[in-house]
Amino acid sequence: MKKILVVDDEILNREIIKRVLKKEGFCAVEAKHGKEALEILKTQQIDLVLMDIMMPVMDGFEAIKAIKEDSYFDNLPIIVISALSDVQTDERISKFKIDSFITKPINLILLVKKVKMALKV
Repeated sequence: MKKILVVDDEILNREIIKRVLKKEGFCAVEAKHGKEALEILKTQQIDLVLMDIMMPVMDGFEAIKAIKEDSYFDNLPIIVISALSDVQTDERISKFKIDSFITKPINLILLVKKVKMALKV
């Protein structure tokens, strides 16, 4: 079973995403912010990360940067989920090699499709 790390400071978003992923046969692990996500990545085998951008403690940009700087995670797919869809955000995200981008509110059908594509399920 593929394990997906859902990183979002909004509990409702995490719960909805977890429920949808579970229906599709995935295991979902939650993190409230980037720092917690990095701690989970050190201790668990994660197959894909769904990363929000705007979060307290450590935002998605900082977390993605830390993940991408660690060669251990070279093949870890990351899908960014964000309410931000402006040019500045797009430019910052494009600096990182991410697998996909989904805007909020989340289209759950699209989310599942992009997760499966990133995992090649």
